[in-house]
Amino acid sequence: MKNLNRNILKYIAIIAMLMDHTAMSFCTQTPWLYFVLRFAGRLTAPIMSFFIVEGFIYTRSQYKYGLRLGIFALISQFAYTYFNEGSIFTIALLTDWNVIFTLFIGYCVLLVYEKEFHAVVKWIIIVALCAVSCLGDWMIIVPLWILFLYMYKDNRKKRFVFFSILTAIEVLSCIPFIISHGELWQVGILFVIPLLLMYNGQPGNNKPFFKWVFYAFYPLHLLVIGFIRHMPVG
Repeated sequence: MKNLNRNILKYIAIIAMLMDHTAMSFCTQTPWLYFVLRFAGRLTAPIMSFFIVEGFIYTRSQYKYGLRLGIFALISQFAYTYFNEGSIFTIALLTDWNVIFTLFIGYCVLLVYEKEFHAVVKWIIIVALCAVSCLGDWMIIVPLWILFLYMYKDNRKKRFVFFSILTAIEVLSCIPFIISHGELWQVGILFVIPLLLMYNGQPGNNKPFFKWVFYAFYPLHLLVIGFIRHMPVG
């Protein structure tokens, strides 16, 4: 049954993100709650990747969409650094980038993929962009999700077969981490597949509020949680 529109899926991503960052900040001493919240948090990045592709396909201006994404990546970097470090002016501001940056790299991959470059040149640039994504959260896998979701946009079956393969590879790559830290919540990524299969292709409410709420929520919730997290005690 396809009864999830774009807005509903974006709200699921927002809630999952909030749960994930809440767990990271406040629930490390409560293992079962930490597991549940971080398990749910694995849904956010693949849903965001999916809608980067949707945006690339349906936007009126691919370059304006990309510019907007890049600007929000820069704005969000200050909040992301503060959330992680308790201060903005650290080396992490330049070396540890937020997930919007990684999504922006994925978007650039699509721009390159659509250009009429020589095939070798095109794939060299794409590989280089994936390498640059190593500076960001959800490195490499996000640009690959975005690329393969776009490459098979006209074949729903192949689209989700390749998405599932990439997702399985991502989970398998986490096995050493899962074994060493006992953090099985990484497998929560797999549960995004049935959610995306329930997407009906409809946008939901088209009011500007719903267009901008996700962009605004990301840096704002990082600032709020970061402020509480790093607030001096006593």
